Amino acid sequence: MPRSSADLASRLLDSALALFAERTYEGTQMPAVAAHAQVGVGSIYRYFPSKEALGNAAFRQAKGGLLAELTAATAPPAATPREEFAQIWRAFTRFAGANPAAFVFLEHQQHDTFLDAESRVLAAEIDTFAADFIARGQRAGAIRDGDAAFLVALALGAFGGLLKNIRPLPVTELPPQALTGAEAAVWDLLHRKT
Repeated sequence: MPRSSADLASRLLDSALALFAERTYEGTQMPAVAAHAQVGVGSIYRYFPSKEALGNAAFRQAKGGLLAELTAATAPPAATPREEFAQIWRAFTRFAGANPAAFVFLEHQQHDTFLDAESRVLAAEIDTFAADFIARGQRAGAIRDGDAAFLVALALGAFGGLLKNIRPLPVTELPPQALTGAEAAVWDLLHRKT
């Protein structure tokens, strides 16, 4: 049965994400992506005219999926910063559990070598989402003073470190009390002590 163009493009993106997560973007060659997807190298170029185009498509798929998960998890307007953080933590956990290669690719890569303008705009949307959360928490007196980007980097680094520490176990297979404890510890990084 012939496969649709959308199926093949999706398979190529999934293969690229898996290899970018394992070998990095720089360390992945197009023939390896083709082999992983079980297609000829020429098939890639019908959908992605260059490695940069493939890298940007993979980045946008991963970053767009994360942004969709985060925005879907928005806490109610009356939520405290702690409650909002819990929603964000759970969104990251769901995304990382459902898309482990995409999460590794996003968190452990240097993207500045190949990102185009569209990808940079998408990356900025997530940065703005995170900075807005920090600013709301600071105004409410719940999050410590400091540069929003720095505080976000601390929280993301802790989350990424947790995932690295438990691999190859998916984050969704951690006991609930372990995830709750990790969430509380990361909140303590951000929380303003009174």
